[in-house]
Amino acid sequence: MEQIKQMNKEIFKENLLKTIQEISNRKGLQFNDYRFIIEPVRERDKPLNSADDMMRLNILSEDNIGGKKLPLVNAVNILCGLEPMVPIWINVIFVGFDEAIAIFKLQCSLRFRKPTLLRNVETGHAPFKAIIE
Repeated sequence: MEQIKQMNKEIFKENLLKTIQEISNRKGLQFNDYRFIIEPVRERDKPLNSADDMMRLNILSEDNIGGKKLPLVNAVNILCGLEPMVPIWINVIFVGFDEAIAIFKLQCSLRFRKPTLLRNVETGHAPFKAIIE
């Protein structure tokens, strides 16, 4: 399996949009606008380093992002805060519509890692994985 050699906000955004497209195609969704709810996931038995803890306590804190519906640019800026390190995996789930705006949940690992360690490479848009429920 090929590793990802680089990650930046542009690649990250492109990969997130590919994942949104995959979900839209598979569910037959149509929308012109979307927002993202970031939901950090604490993994059992997976140690966090100091950078992970900084992101968890500050950037990804409940006060900062809890339940907020963020535009694409904000979601990308938050999750690329340690560029080139990003969450090692991110599950993308379509939640529903708020008026005409599609809402997606981004369940993400609290472990920020360099591009070569990212999961979901097989999707073609690491670290994202479309979760179709």
